[in-house]
Amino acid sequence: MMKVITMAIGVALLAASEVALNAAPNPAQPVVRIAEIEVDPQQLDAYKAILAEEQEASVRLEPGVLMLHSVAITDNPTHIRLLEVYASQSAYEAHIKSPHFLRYKTSTEKMVTSLKLIPTTPILLCAKSKGHAGGPVTCM
Repeated sequence: MMKVITMAIGVALLAASEVALNAAPNPAQPVVRIAEIEVDPQQLDAYKAILAEEQEASVRLEPGVLMLHSVAITDNPTHIRLLEVYASQSAYEAHIKSPHFLRYKTSTEKMVTSLKLIPTTPILLCAKSKGHAGGPVTCM
């Protein structure tokens, strides 16, 4: 009898987790993604310049773009990783339609040899309001 109850609980938990995975995203929840990008080595410097321009414009011009960080893997600098944080799903959707993002996509299309977008579930996002200068910490 105990095995049947345990199995029933397991099936119920599995069903509940499937419902949660397939549920529509909360429109007020931040959208956090990681982009794994590989760039043609011959075009790396040009790519990084275009990326920097796009990141700066996105954060400066779009209220819903909360954070865009880019890093290169130390031992393989053509492998770029982006951490993207948007205020909501609608902010993300507005971002990918913005003129500066569309310019980035068309300008780098032949530079990028691989792109993998990884959706994530935020646990806690914290930053100092003035970067290295300190200031109050904001967490969401």
